[in-house]
Amino acid sequence: MTDVTKPNIGVFLNGFGLLAVCAGVGGCSRSNAVAAQDAAAEAAPEARPPSASETLTAIARAEDARRVRDLPPDAAESRDPGVRRAAARALARILDSDDAPLLRALEDDDDEVVSWAAFGLGESCKDKQQAHVRALASRLASVDTRQIEGGASGELRSIPTVLRALGRCGGELAETTLAAWLRHGRPAPEAAAFALGDLAARGPISAESTSALVDAAEAAKPLDAALYALGRAGGDRTKDLRARELGIAHAALGRASPDRIFAVRLLADAHEQGALGDLSRILTSDEFTPPERVEAAHGLGRAGPAGQRGLADALGALVPDRGQALSGDRFEVVVAAVSDTSDDPPPSMEPALWSLARLDRPKDADPALLRRLSQGRCAAAVKLARGKWDADILASCDVADGEAGERALLASLDRGPLVKGRRLAWQDRLRSAHVRVREAALAMVSRHPELGDAALSAIATALSAPEPGVVATAAALIQAHPERVFVLAESERRAALDPASPPPTAHPARELDRSVAAALRGALAHPWAEDLVETRGALIDAGLAAGIPEGRAFAVAACHDANATMRERAARALAAAGDKDVACASLVAATPAPEIGHAIARPVRVVFDLDAGPLAVRFDPALAPLAATRLVALARSGFFTGIVVHRVVPGFVVQFGDRGGDGYGGSGASLRCETSPTTFGPLDVGVALAGRDTGSSQIFVTLERSPRLDGQYSWVGRAEGDWNAVAEGDVVRAVTVEDAP
Repeated sequence: MTDVTKPNIGVFLNGFGLLAVCAGVGGCSRSNAVAAQDAAAEAAPEARPPSASETLTAIARAEDARRVRDLPPDAAESRDPGVRRAAARALARILDSDDAPLLRALEDDDDEVVSWAAFGLGESCKDKQQAHVRALASRLASVDTRQIEGGASGELRSIPTVLRALGRCGGELAETTLAAWLRHGRPAPEAAAFALGDLAARGPISAESTSALVDAAEAAKPLDAALYALGRAGGDRTKDLRARELGIAHAALGRASPDRIFAVRLLADAHEQGALGDLSRILTSDEFTPPERVEAAHGLGRAGPAGQRGLADALGALVPDRGQALSGDRFEVVVAAVSDTSDDPPPSMEPALWSLARLDRPKDADPALLRRLSQGRCAAAVKLARGKWDADILASCDVADGEAGERALLASLDRGPLVKGRRLAWQDRLRSAHVRVREAALAMVSRHPELGDAALSAIATALSAPEPGVVATAAALIQAHPERVFVLAESERRAALDPASPPPTAHPARELDRSVAAALRGALAHPWAEDLVETRGALIDAGLAAGIPEGRAFAVAACHDANATMRERAARALAAAGDKDVACASLVAATPAPEIGHAIARPVRVVFDLDAGPLAVRFDPALAPLAATRLVALARSGFFTGIVVHRVVPGFVVQFGDRGGDGYGGSGASLRCETSPTTFGPLDVGVALAGRDTGSSQIFVTLERSPRLDGQYSWVGRAEGDWNAVAEGDVVRAVTVEDAP
């Protein structure tokens, strides 16, 4: 797949690669850095000023510790541009409440400093929107646009970052500025279009901005990135304007590029006959990429009866005659098409579904093929069963380890009340050997109030489970539905049995179920690893919702956690519970990242021998040296060997790195964010997060151009190979680490 994203990092961060590595050298504790500086000051006049290397080390420590006051006081005004760049990067990642240093950096004459400053201002404009937008727009107004008509010069590569920052902030001035920049030379129009898409995701953009996007997409050199914003723009369209948009999208299908996915999405949202014809053609044609074909399936699935007929025709062409053929990236396209089929498929769909549900099991098939075969067969079986949980086609669909069949059974059970035999079948799934099946069964409690005491038992058992994901799922249920775990108080039950007691009131007293209370206390007392942020956060909410003293103590302790996401979660939960007596810490000293002083200096290639074949990731320290170093070290240690790919969103992302196999776990240690103003396109690799500074060992590989991910995750490298062929449940059988060429 053509790569237009990397090394386009240069468009945003020219020269930052070497800086990121240099700035990541040294220790991270404030005491050492400050002690050295204080000693130098006390030794004056003989003391020499710190070298550039020492200053960069101090900046790296401050960035990792998230402490602006630890930055060398004169770093932002240094004559050395490398020092100023490092200081601006640190400020952009720390995001201190005082934005004055970033605003000053935005006026720097070094383009890379400006890029980092704009990135930081865009990420921190929540409470200072107008001031940040004015500053960013003013910076753009100072640019001589004649210099970029033929492409960005070396001095103007910060422009895309400034434009994207405006999109993060939003507002009328930001929108007007972005629409105007659609007319300038590349790379400004692409960045302006993506920024308008960011803005449109939060609310409708004006008719003037929509018209400007359409004009840009119809220009002599069409701006396909404009289709991203048009696809996210709300508001009413005139019939003429809508026709123009669909015509633009249709024309863009003939231009192969990562931006073509936006044309497919625009057509997928149209629900018009002409667009449906295009989507059917895309879904069945090998001329389009797997992500584009998956997006076409989604569009047909949303288009009502006409779309379902299109899916039926497409499935007839997509479903192979032999089970052996259900492999490679064709598998994800077929499964996506089946998933987008109605729960009550039209008769025209049934022949293809029956063909898929009955695909033969090849002799000597390996586990990977059997897993794909089972997922495909069971996806079709769910549609054919139409909620009949004991249908023969459902019982026989799994030819692998049983997980696909159990998840298919749960999907059918979910379509009716869980009583009698359906309830017994659901309870059996709570004891499944597959953790994700247990979590899916447990999550059904929220949709089935008829479970009653069976739900209490399930929640109490889950809270005592060793798997953090099972515990988190149970805790989330308590927070969302506290009424499900409160029962009639013991005093009320005794009174009901006593003839001398007064008649019951309209609002009898209730109390937390004892088994749930005991299990929740046990979960709150468990020593969870620091990187299990989702589990610990869910327990904060559950403990406060349950109203037990241990819950409040757990939340108060989290108020002083080293992780900012945990502190914010605790503060919100305590405030929602009406607790005004606790002030959560704004900053807590954290253990320095052990990779500081030991960061890899050049890219390292890691080959993951997956069930889909050998696929590689080239971990690059250019923008996230600490994260890249951590992940390479985990690969060398054997951490990834035997691990399961726990998440595949066809056409979007492949994610793995949790030894528990459900996406809740990590390596046991957290990684602080090393985000940057870079982009995510096909085969880019990032660190998965559950909030700020919550990375660990999970990574994701993007399968398409994904502007909504830009700048939000630590970019750690590039993937190689056909990652579209990876299926959920695939296993990393072996790992090889080698120097990148």
